[in-house]
Amino acid sequence: MSFNTKLRSPENLLLAMAFIMPLVFSVWMALLNNFVVEKASFTGAEIGILQSLREVPGFLAFTVIYVLLFIKEQRLALVSLGLTSIGVAASGFFPSVIGLYLTTIIMSVGFNIKMTISRP
Repeated sequence: MSFNTKLRSPENLLLAMAFIMPLVFSVWMALLNNFVVEKASFTGAEIGILQSLREVPGFLAFTVIYVLLFIKEQRLALVSLGLTSIGVAASGFFPSVIGLYLTTIIMSVGFNIKMTISRP
C-alpha cells in the first residue's frame, strides 16, 4: 500500500476531524470573546445577532441528506472541515459587523454539516 493511499484512508480522516474540528471551534470561541469586542466593537446586541445567525445553518442541516445523494460522505466531511476552517481563518480579515456575520455563517455551515454526518 502506497503512502498516498494510507493518507486517504477513512481512519486518517476520522483522526483529522477529531483533532481539527474541536481546535477550530475553540479558536472561534476565543475569537468571539476577545476579537469581536476589542476590534469590531461589538455590544451585546451584535453578539446576540451573531449567535442567532450561527444557529440558522443548524435548522437547515436536514438538507445534508439531499447533498449526500450527489457527494460521497468522506468528501462532504472534507468540505465541512474546509468551510469551518476557512470561516474561522477569514474572521480576522473582516473585523466589521457584516464581515463577522458572513464568516460566522460560513463557519457554522461547515460545523453543522460535520455534526450532521458524524452522528450515528
